[in-house]
Amino acid sequence: MDFRNLSSAFKKKVLGLPRIFQTNLRDAAKIVFRKGDFLKWLIIALVFLLMSVIIVSYQRATLAYIQSSVSRSSLISWPEYEVKEHKIAPGETFSNLAQNLGLRGEEISEIIKASEEVYDLAKIKPETGLRVFFNERGDCKRLEYRIGENSLLRLRKVRDKFIAQKIETPYEIELRLVRGEIEESLYLAAREAGFCDKTIMELAEIFAWDIDFTYETQKGDKFNVLYEKRFLNGTPASPGKVLAASYGAASDIYWAIYYKDPEGKEDYYDLEGKCLRRQFLRSPLQYKYISSGYSLRRFHPVWKIYTPHRAIDFAASCGTPVASVGAGTVSFAGWKNNIYGNTVIIRHGSVYTTYYSHLSAFAKGIKSGARVLQGQVIGFVGTTGTSTGCHLDYRMKKHGAYVNPLTQKFPKVEPVKERYLEDFDAKKEEVLDLLRTTKSYESTKGY
Repeated sequence: MDFRNLSSAFKKKVLGLPRIFQTNLRDAAKIVFRKGDFLKWLIIALVFLLMSVIIVSYQRATLAYIQSSVSRSSLISWPEYEVKEHKIAPGETFSNLAQNLGLRGEEISEIIKASEEVYDLAKIKPETGLRVFFNERGDCKRLEYRIGENSLLRLRKVRDKFIAQKIETPYEIELRLVRGEIEESLYLAAREAGFCDKTIMELAEIFAWDIDFTYETQKGDKFNVLYEKRFLNGTPASPGKVLAASYGAASDIYWAIYYKDPEGKEDYYDLEGKCLRRQFLRSPLQYKYISSGYSLRRFHPVWKIYTPHRAIDFAASCGTPVASVGAGTVSFAGWKNNIYGNTVIIRHGSVYTTYYSHLSAFAKGIKSGARVLQGQVIGFVGTTGTSTGCHLDYRMKKHGAYVNPLTQKFPKVEPVKERYLEDFDAKKEEVLDLLRTTKSYESTKGY
């Protein structure tokens, strides 16, 4: 027998063997056939071949299983949640509204504790929104609260534990110019021009120190407003800042330019860089009309005699929020007497003191010694004390003597700092160019 030819043929049959066997195959074959163990090595070769087939088959079966699993997972029906949304009303607390929405006591406690390091839910603000997600068993699985314009508090339940995180929500911003003319009121004209309530309120607040839109608007007054229209993932979101605005007749126009200086201070200024804000607001609420003005001799509707009325009576619906006209410290909050009823008195430095009477209720945290900001809600319109209907009795003292708050001339706050006037003028010209060249409702990206 020719061992060389046999070993060559044998080598071709067992290519799957390790290299060491291939290189020494000739010598191994001689030894094997010399001993007559050819059958033994043939079995070993077949075993190696069988193992290779098993391994390949296993790999193919595993791949098929994975593909099948992926296909099945794409058909899984993920649980649907019931979503409850709530707009927070003045005076509401998180615990009360959460309970009304269907959260259990232990869930409320866990949510408050989990969110402590991210946001204090005791500081929720009126007019903001809250969303709660429930599974089919009524368990709270997620909660979302809009903290501010660009941030969201989100709590998710993971393994029976709530995890809180603050999520920034970047907006796509387009600039929009809206023009309008007063026929009956600013509100109706602005709604007709396409404004939402939020932007209308912002516009009224910007000019609140110069114009009382409830009392001083006239037919034919015109307004121009350049503001941010925002989108979130392509969907329209709440509008952003008013960047520039003008209001009035041709002979008397008020301007407002939004400016943020390099130090981070932001406010609205006139064309000369003077801040629009003053020490006090013109009025402390959104009212229907002035039912009784400041007078030294008024016929009292209850007592039926002539007495001084050193106050402004603002007629408004019971429950209308009442705001402090300026920053200060609460010196009294409670039942004053049977004439004024529920009253808040605020001291503004050493010169001015303001009085708010006939309130139906006080805002949360309003008590003697509390610090308040300009525009902060301190109570709600009522008819407590000697009163013939829902209204606010608003008074002001200067150096201890009553004065008419509607005729007082209050100084403006600090203007644009001199070192930033050049930067202010450049930003002002940018927005004025947009006001001059942009058509109504036309959007322009960037600023």
